[in-house]
Amino acid sequence: MRLHHASFALGILLAAPALAFPAAAQDTTSEGRTAYTPEYFARVQPTTAFDMLAILPGFRLVEGNTDVRGYSGAAGNILIDGQRPVGKAETLEDMLKRIPAARVARIELVRPGTPGIDMQGFALLANVVLRSDSRLAGRVEAENALYRHGYSAPRGSVQLDLDRGGHVLNFFGALYRTIDDEHGFGTRDRFAADGTPLRLAGYAQPEGETVIKTSAGYRTPLFGGTLRLNGLFKDVRMFADIGYDIRFPEPETITGSERNHTRTWEAGLRYERALGAADDIELVANHRAERETGIDREISGTSSDLADERATSSESILRAAWRHHRGALALEIGGEGAINILDSRNLLFEDDVAVPLPNAQVRVEEHRGEFFANSSWTLGPHLTAEAGIRYEISRLAQKGDSDLAKSLAFIKPRAQLNWAPGAHDEIRLLVEREVGQLDFDDFVGAASLNAGTISAGNRDLEPETLWRAEAAYEHRFGAGSVVLTARREWISDLVDQLPIFADGAIYDGVGNIGSARRDELEASLKLPLDAAGLKDVLVTADATARRSRATDPSTGERRRISKDVPIEAKISLTHDLPAWHLRWGGRFVVAEEERSFKIEEIETERLGERLDLFVEYKPDARWTIRLFGRNLTDSAAERTRDIYTGIRGDSAFRYREVRTLRSGRYAGINIQRSFGG
Repeated sequence: MRLHHASFALGILLAAPALAFPAAAQDTTSEGRTAYTPEYFARVQPTTAFDMLAILPGFRLVEGNTDVRGYSGAAGNILIDGQRPVGKAETLEDMLKRIPAARVARIELVRPGTPGIDMQGFALLANVVLRSDSRLAGRVEAENALYRHGYSAPRGSVQLDLDRGGHVLNFFGALYRTIDDEHGFGTRDRFAADGTPLRLAGYAQPEGETVIKTSAGYRTPLFGGTLRLNGLFKDVRMFADIGYDIRFPEPETITGSERNHTRTWEAGLRYERALGAADDIELVANHRAERETGIDREISGTSSDLADERATSSESILRAAWRHHRGALALEIGGEGAINILDSRNLLFEDDVAVPLPNAQVRVEEHRGEFFANSSWTLGPHLTAEAGIRYEISRLAQKGDSDLAKSLAFIKPRAQLNWAPGAHDEIRLLVEREVGQLDFDDFVGAASLNAGTISAGNRDLEPETLWRAEAAYEHRFGAGSVVLTARREWISDLVDQLPIFADGAIYDGVGNIGSARRDELEASLKLPLDAAGLKDVLVTADATARRSRATDPSTGERRRISKDVPIEAKISLTHDLPAWHLRWGGRFVVAEEERSFKIEEIETERLGERLDLFVEYKPDARWTIRLFGRNLTDSAAERTRDIYTGIRGDSAFRYREVRTLRSGRYAGINIQRSFGG
């Protein structure tokens, strides 16, 4: 069924050019930039900048990876007023949804070779250019969603923006609760190899988070340049209440809870200054700190277990870059340094008796430096080439239950060629080397009371490296587009599940398991249906097919990389009715599956097909009222664990555990009011 849905989506993508039609509005193009003014977006009645980006031809939002240490490689493909956001603790989607559409002067699609723009390795960037109004503007938002089992998800937020002659002040505050719709209520059963029930039980695991979030930013001219400051505070309290009602073979009730409290602080600055007509400099500094505490409890009869986790982490970054652009050549040279620290301590108690965990108390500290040089050449009116190299050095020190110090150094080259054979087509070829970063949490042992497992930290981890080759074809037709991408990755020192031997026992852990390969095919579509007689109807679709192969260290057999999803696909439809001030639409996401190959079990997570619908009413330019229904298919989230008596490949099959949970359909209302501007 999943293959059928994905094939249907791919078929739509490939057939799209047949429905080509003229662009809905005139855009302007200059020096690698294609600018789209508010008139272009008027037909979709956008509320925020996020809504506007959704219809840009050939563009798909890429968040980047905020977990990456340092600044390089953490970027997404969005610029705001020509610059990357200073901080790393917020998603691009959250930032874009805070910008009212009325504040957007234009959105530019930026391609390689554009003067003064660091592409950060992307073939396409979107630059959101804001209006400069010397007025107070803002937005207030209220939302609530109701769930089948009595839970609710209220939200309130406010955004304020003040521009006084180039001195710009922004403030945002939000208080909200989220409910995890991939958990809920259902069953958790065990079966023998022949399907005979070994345990039948009802199971409940509702989860959610309560979040307080504030952020502020300030921009001002300074010493002939521009200074940007930002700060953020975020408080997240996660909760899960677990009920395990066993009815076969013997009645038994197990209760549990998970509580996690995370606080994040971030402060950053960016200073930019032009040095003549062809040169500019950029300085970036950022500091982020996080404190996390977690308590898991499980009670069964007179027995009780408790897992206690405490961690503090911090990151300090300093980056400098010089850029030069003259004629057909653009250069960027710079460097960055980062210090990352993790202090972690995990405890496990069974009936108030401490149980030793391998590498349960660890301090990891990394000092990392990176030097980079990038260049781009405009070789002709239709051909652009990029080349770059990064040299990374780092020193990693681990102290605590085990001590370790290591030094690492890597060279990361990159080359890309962009050819536009016609006004509506572009072909992109890419070759690059990437080096992964070690996850500090993989150095620390931990216990999961819910799963009944203990994992060991691994002090001998090495970063995985890969070579990537990619080819992409983009075709634009009117206001629509289709992008097809083929990608292959050759991976060395793959980081995956691995047996860890400690204190005479074998534990699940993460380590390097050798070489691997990953192939991906991607397709992305934006298809207005005006030419088919469906005025102001827009279809968007994205699909990815992925195949990977690695050697399992427990069995010696070839299998996919843990947590790789073979098929990802979604299709959305929106219909704008401006005469009625209405907009409605929906999104369908195909079922997804990911698998983890642990030493004594294979864990498979499946999420069923999902359908979301909405209708939006805008009585005037400032008010937006949206009704929404989500998970209308009432899809199940299923976790299957195939458990063995020992290391897989050398041990007998023990049992299969199947946990099936549903959160149910849910509906809500969102009201937004903008002011000023």
